[in-house]
Amino acid sequence: MAGLFGKIFSILSGAPEHSVEESNNSSKHFMSSGDDPVDLSFVKKFTDGGGYFVYCGSKKEIINTLKGAASECGESHFFLPEMLLTTWFEESGLTIAKNNPLDANAMASTCHAAIAQTGGIMISDIQTSGLKFAQLPSIHLVFAKVSQVVNSLSDGMAAINKSHRNQRPRAIITLKGKMDESVMQAKVDPNKDRQLYFFLIEDHLFPEIK
Repeated sequence: MAGLFGKIFSILSGAPEHSVEESNNSSKHFMSSGDDPVDLSFVKKFTDGGGYFVYCGSKKEIINTLKGAASECGESHFFLPEMLLTTWFEESGLTIAKNNPLDANAMASTCHAAIAQTGGIMISDIQTSGLKFAQLPSIHLVFAKVSQVVNSLSDGMAAINKSHRNQRPRAIITLKGKMDESVMQAKVDPNKDRQLYFFLIEDHLFPEIK
C-alpha cells in the first residue's frame, strides 16, 4: 500500500504532489470496475468532490497530519464520540469534547467503508453516538483502514452486515465533499457546508476497527 500511495497527496490541497506509482503487489482485490485500484479510484472521486485526503503509514504521520489538519481548518477543539481516537488527538496536543457536539466546531470519527465508485464515506449512528447528521459539527475528520476501501455501496453494506451482526446501525449516512456533483445539484444536502478530511491508515495501526 505504501508503494501505491506513499505521500503523494497533500492534506492542504487534496491534490497529488507527485506522480502516482502503482505497487507491484496490486491484486484483483484492489481493482475497481475500471483500471484503477479501488483505493485510488476512491481518492480521485473524493478529492474531485472537494474532500481532503491523506495517507498515513506510521503513528508519527498520523500525529503530524492531525496537527496539520487542525491548523488548516483553524480548530484545536474536536468532538470525539468514539473513545478509540482519543490517544491520537491527545498526543497531537488537541482538546477533546466527548459528550456534547456543541462544545466544538469540528469532530472526528471512524467510518464503515469508503466507496470507490462514488467517493462517498459510509458512517452511521454507531460512529456518532446516535446523533443526527444535522447535529454534527461541519468540519469532520474521518479515519479508515486501507481494507475499508471497497468498490461499491453493496460492498459497503456487506462489510457492515459482517462487522455489526449484533449491533445493527439504525441510520446510515454518506459523507461527500461539498463540491461533489450530487451534493451541488441537491436543493437540500447537509454535505453542502461540510469540510471533510479523510485519513487512510494502514490496518496494523488501527486494530480496534474490525
